[in-house]
Amino acid sequence: MSTTTALTTTPDKRTSRSAMPRGLRGLLVSESRLMLRNPALIAWVAAIPVIASIVLGALPATREPRAGLDGSSWFTVYQPILIMFSAVLLSVQILPDVLTRYREMGILKRLRTTPASPSALLAAQVILAVVVEVVVAAVMVFVPAAFGAPLPRNMTGFVIAFAFSTGAMLAIGMVLASAFRSNKVAGAVGTVLFFALQFFAGLWIPRATMPGWLRGISDATPTGAAVGSLTDAVDGAWPQLLHLGVLAAWMVVLAAVAVRIFRWE
Repeated sequence: MSTTTALTTTPDKRTSRSAMPRGLRGLLVSESRLMLRNPALIAWVAAIPVIASIVLGALPATREPRAGLDGSSWFTVYQPILIMFSAVLLSVQILPDVLTRYREMGILKRLRTTPASPSALLAAQVILAVVVEVVVAAVMVFVPAAFGAPLPRNMTGFVIAFAFSTGAMLAIGMVLASAFRSNKVAGAVGTVLFFALQFFAGLWIPRATMPGWLRGISDATPTGAAVGSLTDAVDGAWPQLLHLGVLAAWMVVLAAVAVRIFRWE
């Protein structure tokens, strides 16, 4: 996930015969190497939410239930929000930044002459982003627990909610990466979208304190549904089908749109 080195792939007969998009294996290898050469991207995604989650988990006062938060603590309220903070930052700012720079530098145009397909390029970026987000989320869940913070009471439900949530966030980033030719425009749109998504996630007004009409709107947004499903699992319940359905709809529709409108130049 770097913006400074060209991509190269080589034909792979075994890959072409498989169900994987053409060129995926080669793109995964090259993109992995480029990402490892630029660890600042990962640090940018992880630093703020990881530090915030550890601090919240380490303070006994933030782990105590609050009546104004429907009996939840500040930690359990903000843990899902911080996980989505990282996912949205990675998806709507870093992912589009990388791919639009590739387009501006002509890397995508050269890639068009290889066996790689648009689906393979997007899939390689998404797979690497998922790996990064899984690691970051695991740190935000398990490191605070070492300081006395509670683990999600329904870990299976939490993993399911996280999978749906991450998929929906990455689908948004894929659309931005596919739709814009200019890196600056994609960055500007991604920044505005980042703050809008964080608002509905409850970063400034926790969902538990939102008025009913605003919480209803939040439930229909990707980040609102994501935080809602993760919060249910943190509290020991199963994610609501409404939230999972909203996330699935955003993920499927936007992923299809991204592949459909992708352009090499």
